[in-house]
Amino acid sequence: MFRDISKHIVSIISELFRNEEALILFIVLIVGGALFFVPLDQITLFGTRSISHAVVSFIQSTMWLWAFLILRPMVTSSWLFWRNESFKKKQKNILLEIRIPRLVKESPRAMEQVMASLHSLRNVASDLGERWKDGEVTRWFSLEMVSFGGEIHFYIRVVKKQRNLVEAAFYSYYPDVELEEVDDYIETAIPVDMQEVYRQGYDFWGTEMILRRESAYPIKTYLEFESSEEGRTFDPISAFLEVLGKIKKEEIVGIQINIAAAQANWGKKWDGLLNRLSEPKTKALSDEGGGRLTVSRTPGEINVLKAVEANLSKPAFHTLVRFIYLSPKPLFYDSYARRGLTGAFNQYAALDLNSISQNHPISTRTRFWYWPHVFPKTRNELKKQRMLYNYRNREMPPETFMGRVLSSHPMNWNAHSKTFLLNIEGAATLFHLPTEVVLTGPHIKRVESRKGGAPAGLAIFGGDEEMDKFT
Repeated sequence: MFRDISKHIVSIISELFRNEEALILFIVLIVGGALFFVPLDQITLFGTRSISHAVVSFIQSTMWLWAFLILRPMVTSSWLFWRNESFKKKQKNILLEIRIPRLVKESPRAMEQVMASLHSLRNVASDLGERWKDGEVTRWFSLEMVSFGGEIHFYIRVVKKQRNLVEAAFYSYYPDVELEEVDDYIETAIPVDMQEVYRQGYDFWGTEMILRRESAYPIKTYLEFESSEEGRTFDPISAFLEVLGKIKKEEIVGIQINIAAAQANWGKKWDGLLNRLSEPKTKALSDEGGGRLTVSRTPGEINVLKAVEANLSKPAFHTLVRFIYLSPKPLFYDSYARRGLTGAFNQYAALDLNSISQNHPISTRTRFWYWPHVFPKTRNELKKQRMLYNYRNREMPPETFMGRVLSSHPMNWNAHSKTFLLNIEGAATLFHLPTEVVLTGPHIKRVESRKGGAPAGLAIFGGDEEMDKFT
């Protein structure tokens, strides 16, 4: 336990030091604490009390400067958080259900092109007014797979004014699919808070997923599920459909993938990693000359380099994956979600590259031996409430340090929710329409007939008023 505590303390300190506000506050508190508790006439510097007195007097006379250094980043960070939240609340979002046709011949490559179209809709604050006054943040889409008692639905939540563009992207690559605006199931099927969950006789479990390694390393994508040698194609979405289709009638499972387009040069930060992977390896010679011999890279190392380069060559999204499991208490079985659902993500693991795993500090499973080893039941209830709130509101983590502080609870700090970068190929692997190789009949309500336009040359009678009825 002591080793666990020390490890967490080190991780917390290192995380704090990454933030300008926390670092400045820490330094000033140390200095201020020393000046407060130690009498002025007892302080000596270099063995000379007069010098010490002069230094301390200088610090005391410039306290306004230290206060400014503390308050400036805290105030600006809080202001930006407030404006960001105001901008988010002004966005009018709608939920579109993706009605899947009986036969989907398009591979996940079609969804990759849809993802590329969604990425092109990226907005960003372009001047000081948009950033500090309007609080503009990059809008995100929510891609969702939800099972209501074994009946699976696909949804995408979009900003209302972008609906036509999103529909055009889908219809371009999935001509038989239907996108229909529906009432948000969250308002009718998902309880508002944990009190309502318990009042209805339900229990709740949820978690978020993260990458095990840096985002430069890709996960196993749909291309690797296509076996040209065997002449067969496997669809990774089938694993989720099977798991989602096995729940009881009264249960609900929701998988939520929030994506916000990253900047075009997102891969520049990993130039150093690429250089390390591409530079030749050498080893020292055993003779007295002290020379070095260049060693050829192994085929595995070459494949890793190629995979990283290919991953960084495509547009990417800031991605957050979370899912919830809601079930009546007599039927509740947290291992279904904790092992079954998370196990479905194991198919994307490549041991030499990357994999998707649970973000355990977020998971709604808390025991006494988990950090910080106190009040486990209370902390677990707070985790559940935050997870439920985040799912209902399709929340992305605050972009500012003070945003995380202000949205925290003394026993549940909002510091562990994290996004990761996933390119359009990886995003299409996680979320795409089931292909023809997947047996979807028992699980998904599908479009039974194909819609088509009116035949050319159809006789039309009437004036403009009659024509407007059909447009």
